[in-house]
Amino acid sequence: MRELEEEYVRLKENHRKAIQVRLARITIGPSIGRVLRRKTKDHIWPILTKIPVDEIVLLNNEQTFKDWFKKQLVILARKIDETNGGNDRIYPGYKWGHATKILCLYLNDIVMHGEYFSQEDRERIKYWLYCPVDSQVMKSLKRCGVHLPFTRIKDIDTEKKFFNVQDMLKEAADRTKVPRIYFDDNWADRG
Repeated sequence: MRELEEEYVRLKENHRKAIQVRLARITIGPSIGRVLRRKTKDHIWPILTKIPVDEIVLLNNEQTFKDWFKKQLVILARKIDETNGGNDRIYPGYKWGHATKILCLYLNDIVMHGEYFSQEDRERIKYWLYCPVDSQVMKSLKRCGVHLPFTRIKDIDTEKKFFNVQDMLKEAADRTKVPRIYFDDNWADRG
């Protein structure tokens, strides 16, 4: 029984890191991994766990979050590029398409669906988070009468394309007083 209690003590001391590792591994699931080269998953999830998510609570507004997000994206995109050079399933949009999808999913989970942040911090931060843009989100946007200048994730090859979608989602979300990330909850309708 003492060993079990000691294990709980260890888990308590490392719980926040355990949340990061679990969510990083979950983020790189089949919908992400199917387009990446075989070993990429093993290289990406450790990068996610090194993202300094504790810094988010120190940010003051959406612009500082955007700057922080872009800094983390550079690191993640570099690793994806290193492990996927020439993979036509993700190029040219490996950074603003695939890497942003991964980063958005990870941050959304760590902020919204865990015990990592306090309720107060979560309520403030959730309005800054970006909606991961994938084929299902694109399909849902189309059903809402929004026609994007691309039809595949790999075609989101510029910062402008990514943020144009985010700005449009935010504008509609702000008018209805919900976070833009709620749009990704259209997954419930995915059949």
